[in-house]
Amino acid sequence: MTANILRQRKWTDEELKAEGFQYYQPVKRLVMARLLFQSKNIDLSTETITGKVGDFICYNPGSDYHENPDEYDHWPVRRDIFFKSYRPWDEASWKPNVPEKHLLSLGCQPYYKYLGVWAQRLRETRAVQSLESPEPVDIPAGYWLIIGSEGEPYSTPDDEFRKRYEVSAESVRDRIYWAAVTGRSHFRPDDKT
Repeated sequence: MTANILRQRKWTDEELKAEGFQYYQPVKRLVMARLLFQSKNIDLSTETITGKVGDFICYNPGSDYHENPDEYDHWPVRRDIFFKSYRPWDEASWKPNVPEKHLLSLGCQPYYKYLGVWAQRLRETRAVQSLESPEPVDIPAGYWLIIGSEGEPYSTPDDEFRKRYEVSAESVRDRIYWAAVTGRSHFRPDDKT
């Protein structure tokens, strides 16, 4: 099984294309981020990942206030990858909402991801060893397998990927296919999920 686990490595664009990956530009959206001064475990639906001291912790503040910052969608990013992939928020008209003000009070600063990723939507389960995970995990069909700027693999559900990256709309045929692959027992042609 070890030979089939996808781990971080250097990729060429040609290798990624040959493996079925496509390049996706990010949607410009505000992310609040700060340095981690102690390690932090984050439970996701597929795995538990760890942010290490010196990594950045990124938050999607959304519009709903949470007293506990762990209730915001959040993820760790290794420091070198963060500086390569994120830039300070540059919208002069930005006025922080309540969750953004809360995260500012906790030491976060506003950023956005400007560097795109290579990704493919998995048609079958795939074993992946992410940088933040202590051991390989099985990523289910329907999730997006992403290769970051340093060749690091990670994953995200379809709905989250579509919020973060510019993805063309699926055809009805594709939506029927993905409904079957992901085990949804119902499908309506106007279904957006």
